[in-house]
Amino acid sequence: MFENYYSILASFVISVTLFFITRYIINKKMHDLSGAQKLLGIVSLLIVISEIAYLGASLGLFEFALEIITSVGVGMVIFGIALQHQLKNITAGIGVFFSSDINIGDSIMIKDTQGIIIELHLTKIVALTEDGGRIIIPNQKLAEDVVIIYNKKQRGI
Repeated sequence: MFENYYSILASFVISVTLFFITRYIINKKMHDLSGAQKLLGIVSLLIVISEIAYLGASLGLFEFALEIITSVGVGMVIFGIALQHQLKNITAGIGVFFSSDINIGDSIMIKDTQGIIIELHLTKIVALTEDGGRIIIPNQKLAEDVVIIYNKKQRGI
């Protein structure tokens, strides 16, 4: 009887620990990235949903609702496929942020377009051209195309 309570308690402790580790990483490593708090909210929501699913399965609450859970799972797969482009941009944005290759103020050139990076977002980079135009570059393009980056130090700024 008590072994079920211990596993529930352990699950809760793991979920809370995951939340605090995620919050620490996002606040320390990604605090300059626009949309970092949105990412924390998404991860927190996933942790809560996972915890509810585990508790429901552990306590036997979902035995009657297996069809509903399966339908929700299929819906989430369809949702993931529909948001595939955005998820790729978010994943690339996290990679861009953790690499030290690209920073605000660097000059970036993709194909024939060049600009100075003025904003780093979770899904895009905003650069300013010499004539004052704004370039919005999806983060996924950094993984797909040849990108030339001139750091501020290389340009003498």
